[in-house]
Amino acid sequence: MGKKPNRTSTMARRDILRRAMSLLELTAVIAMIGLLTVASIARYGHSSVGNGGAEGFARKLSLTLLHARRSTISTGENHYVRLTSSGGSVSSFALFRRVSKGNLQVDATHAVPQDVTVASKSTELEFDFEGSALAGYSVGIAGPDRSWRVSTTILTGAVQMIETTP
Repeated sequence: MGKKPNRTSTMARRDILRRAMSLLELTAVIAMIGLLTVASIARYGHSSVGNGGAEGFARKLSLTLLHARRSTISTGENHYVRLTSSGGSVSSFALFRRVSKGNLQVDATHAVPQDVTVASKSTELEFDFEGSALAGYSVGIAGPDRSWRVSTTILTGAVQMIETTP
């Protein structure tokens, strides 16, 4: 009698031949992702990216101020955030510690994103050994369509981030 084809060997051969996506399928997937990207940029615009950068910068600044306050309480040495200005607006900030031999930079310098404007009357936002702020600080952060204010309370050193968009 004749030999019947082995069904499992035929299916195994198909699986081996069909392990990856074809170039046509891959091209179709990339084209769909591109169309979704173009549609989202057209819908939300470039300003939403700038607003996201401004909000992220405001959060980073407020967390750095909280870190300065907590570090001051734990070490007993004053910590402060120094805002570096160029051309009338803040361009970066970094966390410092006051020590007897001078000032020591504790954290990396953080630059202000491109579409973000930062304004502050104070260049050093400092906390004392009890965790209270040496002054009532207020920093304004503005994106293309939205803005935030990061402020500190003198007595408690509490840090707040509030959206101030009208």
